[in-house]
Amino acid sequence: MSIRENFDIYFELVEDERSQAHITYRLSDILFLIICGMISGCNDLEVIVEFGEERLDFFKKHTELEKIPCLSTLSNIINVINPKHLELCLYGIFNNIFQVKIGITEKEITIDGKTICSTAKMKKYEKPMHIITALLVDNAVSLGQKTIESKSNEIPAVRELIDELDIKGAVVTMDAMHCQKETAEKIIDNGGDYVLQLKSNQGRFYEDVYAMFDDKYMDMADKECEYEIYSTLEKSRDRIEKRTCYVLNEVAYFTDYISEWKGLKKIFAVKREIERNGEKTVEISCYLSSKNASAEKLLSYTRKHWQVESFHWLLDMNYDEDESRVRNKNSQECLNIIRKYAISILKKYIENNPVKRKALSANMRKCMMNEQYLESVLEYYCHTQM
Repeated sequence: MSIRENFDIYFELVEDERSQAHITYRLSDILFLIICGMISGCNDLEVIVEFGEERLDFFKKHTELEKIPCLSTLSNIINVINPKHLELCLYGIFNNIFQVKIGITEKEITIDGKTICSTAKMKKYEKPMHIITALLVDNAVSLGQKTIESKSNEIPAVRELIDELDIKGAVVTMDAMHCQKETAEKIIDNGGDYVLQLKSNQGRFYEDVYAMFDDKYMDMADKECEYEIYSTLEKSRDRIEKRTCYVLNEVAYFTDYISEWKGLKKIFAVKREIERNGEKTVEISCYLSSKNASAEKLLSYTRKHWQVESFHWLLDMNYDEDESRVRNKNSQECLNIIRKYAISILKKYIENNPVKRKALSANMRKCMMNEQYLESVLEYYCHTQM
């Protein structure tokens, strides 16, 4: 199948809500234009229009476009696309054409929210727009998202998202905001396991756990008595970071609390010691987990959680998402979905192909300046499917 045929199969999942009597551009062609623009690092619709005009022959080859729609037309189309349909379409492409292997190894899903800062300044938004993303860690692909009007509504929205996702057999990691008994119970009831950073709103439980992992006490601990311990050491230029995971061998100390946290099996701490330019900082974070895993594995779960934050950072660095001027809420959500999949597409390509420069931004620029390279990125996945 050609690139166009492969993508058209999935673009048909997105319902076209425009009046069919006045359609000039196929929805599938518009989606292909926007996705190619995002893969090439275009940070807004205006730049995508300019990119399309410069690469018109490329789009004539792979679509039915004879000319590139103007900015207002492109904006009007993206305004009416159903975000849920779009998400299903792009996940279908990534999961099937791009051969994401799910179920072969343990799934780790990390959930975190991101506020689009520019929306705080717009009259169209009563409150800043906040998008919660569930990221499949090892494949760097979004499994789902929830859009809310304020970060204060994140806890109930995350629970709704958990109900919508297939988390059976997965380990779900979240930051301290979501260290809630009800959230932990929902994850267990949906067939998953949790790793949650313990937060101070848990009162005495929080204080008692941190007392067990007092910095001086850990340094003096008998490794065979109190803890299972695993450490890693990373060196990068002038920075040295040592991470040590301390897992309590016996959680009976907290019998009064364990019954309140469904499925709780492990209580552990991660000590991060960072040395840079002769200065040393130490940070200790404590966690609760329903996963009966080793210290090495538990440390890995906490280490991988940062990937969703890295993903959000890439949205700002490569697309200036926090400066987005889009006033329509539906468009903001749709563009956020497409940006995330564009990042996933390129990450997967870089991972599986010999490229001179691994940086995401460098490969985006190459796609923008070299249509043969952009075509190779798209063709790689189509050939993978065959």
